[in-house]
Amino acid sequence: MPEPGTIGINKGAELTLQPLGNGESIAVIDDFLVEPERLRAYAAQRASEFYLPPKSYPGVVLDLDAEPMADVCRFVRSTLSRRFGFLRGDLRFSSMLSMTTLQPEELSNLQRLCHSDPPAAANRRNFAAVLYLFDDERLGGTGFYRWKEQAAITEATALEMQNPAQALTFLKQRLPTYNKPPCYMTESTEIAERIAAIPAKLNRLIFYSGDIPHSAQIAAPELLTTDISNGRLTLNCFVSAHPRQEFR
Repeated sequence: MPEPGTIGINKGAELTLQPLGNGESIAVIDDFLVEPERLRAYAAQRASEFYLPPKSYPGVVLDLDAEPMADVCRFVRSTLSRRFGFLRGDLRFSSMLSMTTLQPEELSNLQRLCHSDPPAAANRRNFAAVLYLFDDERLGGTGFYRWKEQAAITEATALEMQNPAQALTFLKQRLPTYNKPPCYMTESTEIAERIAAIPAKLNRLIFYSGDIPHSAQIAAPELLTTDISNGRLTLNCFVSAHPRQEFR
């Protein structure tokens, strides 16, 4: 599959940190790419190759090879490693283009919640980056949360893997939210408290610990579409790294 060419970073882009009050921060970088339209054009050219992953992302994705992402990975290694306390060496990096497309009634039980990213190994930490590649900010940014009912969600997650119907019954018994019509999580509920929300903006990158529960802030799902030129297109990057304190 032809690749989009190296995705160039805007070296003059300014990085700001938004503290969450729990010892964690979110990095926000506007005007991140030199030519974001190149990546959008590439996604449009490959629209037929996006696929729906099972039970994970609420939409379609397209995996990207490492070569075009070299500058982005280098930025994570050289700049963000210092801000987020992980080592540059043995960095595992993967990326994909994503389109959120599912309507609320199509969501799985757990897609109606915020989520944290499972660690790749016990001695590593996960981080994630999202680059917004759409013009219509009503399609939503990203919300960050603090669990209130983590034990119940852990139990529901285990049930979901065995029997989704049984998991839904459990969730309805334990959590009032699941007795309401399905929707994307955008506000505080009895399940989790929203502690931050980063609005979407074309060519804005956010970077954060995957341990922080997070969710797309989709308050207007009727705007979601499979049309890449108008849909909620993002670049999603995942980083697995060794924390610095392990090597002190």
